[in-house]
Amino acid sequence: MTSPALAHNVRGRGRHYTNPHNGDVVPSVTNVIGVLDKPALPRWAAKMTAEAAWKMRGSLDAMGQDEAIDVLKGSPWRNSGRAADRGTSIHDYLEARAEGTMLPKLEGDALRYRAGADQFLKEYRPEFVRTEFTVFGDGYAGTADFMAYIDGRLVIGDHKTSKALYPEIALQLAAIRFAHTIVTDDGVVEMPEVDGCVGVLITPDGARSARLRRT
Repeated sequence: MTSPALAHNVRGRGRHYTNPHNGDVVPSVTNVIGVLDKPALPRWAAKMTAEAAWKMRGSLDAMGQDEAIDVLKGSPWRNSGRAADRGTSIHDYLEARAEGTMLPKLEGDALRYRAGADQFLKEYRPEFVRTEFTVFGDGYAGTADFMAYIDGRLVIGDHKTSKALYPEIALQLAAIRFAHTIVTDDGVVEMPEVDGCVGVLITPDGARSARLRRT
């Protein structure tokens, strides 16, 4: 996701939001749930490092020890950076499609995901109410990719281009859904009651979703 307009990083404390109407500064939803244990993360980092070592096996000997270690230990985050760029590009593409504005040019890895993004729009036929909107709840804030009617139901949704829809997305969307206001530079509106939330996984092969129903 692109950096929301009301968001900023607080040194040592991660992403926060400032409410332009009352000056309140609160942590982001992703910042709050970032404290949760993620047992898969160390395994993923180890796998990325091992794969990099194998691909570079012919050149590692030519490096000094310090240089080789520095290159290998940074390999997971280089891959993560590329994934983030891909996600931002697909997010911008879907937002432009929703708003009927000029489509951004997709290149590299993001180009492979365009068909999946198009399939989401064709198969689910969302009737967009809002895109890229920021909400404030009690002591937190967050930004959702869209609010739309799908199959006649009003839902809040988020696009992902990761390998899977991880459990954290349910916490993220629930927090946004139960926030009390939608805040923009121009004003504040009450969060409407929605029928549920949907996480949309965009892949080169298509799109699939997981829904969080109203309780």
